[in-house]
Amino acid sequence: MSGRDVCRELHSGLRDRKWAGRHEELLIWLDGLTGVQQCIRNGLQQSFDAEDWGMFERYVLAAYRKPSQSYTATLCAALRRRVKNLNNEDVAEALGAIADPAAVGCLEEALDWAPPWDEFRQLGVKCIWALSSINNKEARDALGRAVKSNESPEIREAAAKELELLRAGSG
Repeated sequence: MSGRDVCRELHSGLRDRKWAGRHEELLIWLDGLTGVQQCIRNGLQQSFDAEDWGMFERYVLAAYRKPSQSYTATLCAALRRRVKNLNNEDVAEALGAIADPAAVGCLEEALDWAPPWDEFRQLGVKCIWALSSINNKEARDALGRAVKSNESPEIREAAAKELELLRAGSG
């Protein structure tokens, strides 16, 4: 199958309504695809540019299952845009799966965003987890800053826990 055909299959598959209520089956389907990283990168960028947040979220799910650093710039741009009708937690999780050091800045910036619906600061906590997945000096420094200065106790506690786990794992 050509690259164009693989991309077409991915795009139409992500659009298919048959996945409604069948999340696990969608994940299994995504896991079975190969050679789709370029398609995902293009789909993320095109849906971001078109502000088609529903399709963007589907590509975020694909990005989570098929991680590639080629998605980082677009995912960070979405996180920085602070789109209210986008599942930004999924974006943070995808960035954690990718673990690209280039995402440290956008993840740290997102720690300060507290959307009104996020009373337990789950977006920030997932950004902490993503920083922990990256686990380089810059990410550990960001976690340290979050422990010391973030206004949210949930984020401070999550950052402290992740730093402790990282230190225990390096010993």
